[in-house]
Amino acid sequence: MLERVRGYADAVIEVSGAEISRIASELESFRSLLAGSDDLESVLTSAYIPLASRRAVVDELLSGKLSPVVVDLLRYAVQDGAAADYQADVDGVTSAAVARRDGRELVVEAIGRLAMTERLDGYAGAVLAHVDRGHLSDIEDDLFRFGHIAAANEELRVALTTPDLAPIARAAIVRDLLSGKASPEATRMAAYAALWARPRDYLVLVEALTERVAREADRRVADVRSAIELNEAERQRLAAALTRYTGHQVDVRVTTQQDLLGGFVASVGDIVVDASLRHRLEEARELLFAPNVSGANVAPAGQPGTGERGTGARVEP
Repeated sequence: MLERVRGYADAVIEVSGAEISRIASELESFRSLLAGSDDLESVLTSAYIPLASRRAVVDELLSGKLSPVVVDLLRYAVQDGAAADYQADVDGVTSAAVARRDGRELVVEAIGRLAMTERLDGYAGAVLAHVDRGHLSDIEDDLFRFGHIAAANEELRVALTTPDLAPIARAAIVRDLLSGKASPEATRMAAYAALWARPRDYLVLVEALTERVAREADRRVADVRSAIELNEAERQRLAAALTRYTGHQVDVRVTTQQDLLGGFVASVGDIVVDASLRHRLEEARELLFAPNVSGANVAPAGQPGTGERGTGARVEP
């Protein structure tokens, strides 16, 4: 079963409530139908048949006959899964729903970072599917603040990033901490990551979730460390400058780090813009104490050098 499909199914099934009996039964029926029909299986598991055609088969065959939740799950497995894995995806989704219906105890086994990133992507896709776009920034803010609080608070960081506690206990800590203080969507995603991720990956995955929500709104998150607190006007100017620099709409999230001495350091995905005074002093120190090289181009005082030394990127807030 593909991890992205597993995550999506987990998010849908965990909020199914009283509908879980119907969902599980309908999934069992479709699994039997798929296993018993060579024609249907060959269509839905063939990579040679276009995705749009396979998706249309699911829609035309099941819409109006099964509940919308089940159709959504089976359509997602077609859309985001691999054709060759469709039978396994259906088996996995059905087994998860049946286990929930029968009240079986959840068996948690932590998975690696790459697999968990894929699973979280699917889980977040289901959680955010019906969220108003105007609410996405609130969810993003909640995840960002939680990630920084968890990283800065030693007791909380140890609890969430070391294997001293059981996964269910870690997830419970996250839910208790965020309940009533963060959006339900942010709480669900942060707790899900705590349940399934390896503890040492947890804070990185919370950052990935923050980026995932930002992508949902077609934006990028700039993690900015500033020597001083920035007011709203300065944040807006910085966001505009980073948007021009990166070519993407950028949402600024600022934390204060006084040892930068002045300026800021901004990280937007793989792009790092270091416009801190500390960085400039380090560059000046390197230039000052660099060994003289015969033939080096040295500019007169007050004029820019014409050598090959590059300069750090600079974006003015």
